[in-house]
Amino acid sequence: MSQSTLAWLTALIVIALMGWMIGFGVMLRRSGVNPNAVAERNTNWMQRFLVAGAGLLDLYFIFRAPFPVLDDLVAARPSPAPWAAVGFLVVGAVIILASQAGMGRSWRVGVPRETNHVDALVTGGLNRLSRNPVYLGVMIFLTGGLLAAPGPLTAVGVIVSFIGLTIIIRQEERYLSARFGADYDAYRRRVRRWI
Repeated sequence: MSQSTLAWLTALIVIALMGWMIGFGVMLRRSGVNPNAVAERNTNWMQRFLVAGAGLLDLYFIFRAPFPVLDDLVAARPSPAPWAAVGFLVVGAVIILASQAGMGRSWRVGVPRETNHVDALVTGGLNRLSRNPVYLGVMIFLTGGLLAAPGPLTAVGVIVSFIGLTIIIRQEERYLSARFGADYDAYRRRVRRWI
C-alpha cells in the first residue's frame, strides 16, 4: 500500500469515527442526556487538555492526506507497516464504537461533577472484559496512528494520552465508587482496568 493511500484511508477512518461520535452525542442529547461534560467546563484541565489534543491529532490525520507537507512540518516519517497501521486503526475504532454503543445513556466525555449525572453502572458488553474499553480502543487507535505516521507528534500523542487517560480513569473510578458504592467496588474487583 502506498503512503498516499494510507494517508487517505487514515483520514476516512478518522472522519467515520468522528462522525459516529458526534452522531451518538446528538442522539443522547435528543434523549435528554448531556454526554459532554468537557464542553460545559464541568471537568478538570486534564480532561479538557486531552480532548483538545485529540481534536488536533484528528485534524492532522484528516488533513495530512490532501496536504502531505504537514508530515514534513511535524517530522513524520513513512509508515514501516501500512497494513498493520490500518488494522490497528480499524480495530481501535470498532472497540470505541462498540463500547460507546454498549454504554448507551451512561456514556460521557469527561467525568461529571454531579454525583447523579450517570444513571446506570454498565458492566455488560465489552465492559465485561475491561472497565475502560473506550480508552483501550483509543490507545489501540493511537498506536495505529503512530504506525501510519511515525514521528514526534504521534509518539507524544500516544504517551501523553496514556498518562492522561490513566489519570482520568482514576477520577472516573472515584466518581463511580461514590455513585454506585458496593456495586462498583465488586465490579472493580472482577474486571481489570485495561484488559
